[in-house]
Amino acid sequence: MRVGIDIRAIGYQRTGDETYTLQLIKALGKLDIENQYFLYTDVIKKEELVKIKKIISIKKDNFKIISVTPRSKIFWTMYSLPKRAKKDKLDILHVQYITPFFLTRKIKLITTVHDISFARYPEFINKLDRFIFKLLFKLSLKKADKIIAVSHFTKNEIIDIYNINTKKIKMIYNGGAAREFSQKITEENVLNFKRKYGIIKTYLLYLGTLQPRKNIPFLIKSFVALKVKYQNDEKIQGLSLVLRGNKKGHNYDTKIDRILKGIQKKYPKIFRDIKIIDYISNEELPLIFKGAEAFCFPSIYEGFGLPLLESMTVGTPVVFSSSSCFPEIAANAGIIYEADNYNDLVNKIKKLLSSNIIQKRIIDEGFRRAKFFSWEKNAQQTIDLYKNILNKKDNK
Repeated sequence: MRVGIDIRAIGYQRTGDETYTLQLIKALGKLDIENQYFLYTDVIKKEELVKIKKIISIKKDNFKIISVTPRSKIFWTMYSLPKRAKKDKLDILHVQYITPFFLTRKIKLITTVHDISFARYPEFINKLDRFIFKLLFKLSLKKADKIIAVSHFTKNEIIDIYNINTKKIKMIYNGGAAREFSQKITEENVLNFKRKYGIIKTYLLYLGTLQPRKNIPFLIKSFVALKVKYQNDEKIQGLSLVLRGNKKGHNYDTKIDRILKGIQKKYPKIFRDIKIIDYISNEELPLIFKGAEAFCFPSIYEGFGLPLLESMTVGTPVVFSSSSCFPEIAANAGIIYEADNYNDLVNKIKKLLSSNIIQKRIIDEGFRRAKFFSWEKNAQQTIDLYKNILNKKDNK
């Protein structure tokens, strides 16, 4: 089997897309020595290619990284990629979201869809992205021979909004936390990390993009409400809020700045307890989770929610909203609050931090739930899908 995979997400710190691509390829590298993999990137500079090869770190002969030019995004997808796929005599081409429309029918086409927030909440994305997805995504779903949905929630959303036949969609869960999360973490490691980033107090954590659908203003307001309501509680007053997200990232939610400015004026002391960290390395990710009292995921819409599993893996309790995929992915391994209900989130955080019994139960359930997901399982199911498509068993 000759399989091509679009790896453009790797090296750009694009959170979910990059994590999926990188971890899938690494797992394929462990499992598959039989089939040939062509990893297509739009990177052409030698130093950038070296960086990507180092990130992927697969030295097997059946994996080959190939630069495809020119780099123009739409032109690359619609013309350069299918031309190269034909040249490499692929059996299967695997992309994410938008597919090339002019790919020969001899090559089977698979697209992975993480979520369709752009369709459910178009107001949360910029006009250009909205236009591109509205123009190209439905056609991409029709063009694909098979669609991989990363959760039952995402699968049902695709069916509901785009009326796609359920037999065309294969649900394959993402894996869990990356290998870095399985390393032993000491108290000294965590303390050194906190010193490096100037984190003095205990903290609640959010990690992810700072886009509008992530609902960060709601989390910030809830944190302020928590500090105000329990101003006589020593533990709550010693708590800070750490947001790990890039303010210069794509589609940044400018409401965050406005809300922080208002808090700085009205509650200067609480404002000093809110910290935004733009970037940390992959090696430091387990440390920021491990150091937290709890991980809070207030997002309005997610297709999978990998940070929940990353937090569970290191033994940090998770608090998440009742929206989208969260109940499916986390199950009973966390504290769930009613979406967009400030009081409920405030009360749930207070309840969690006040009870060692609840914390232990959530942590233990989290360890068990996190083990259910693995990238090896994801990769094996993806390989099986490749084979089924070529053997015309793709309706299973």
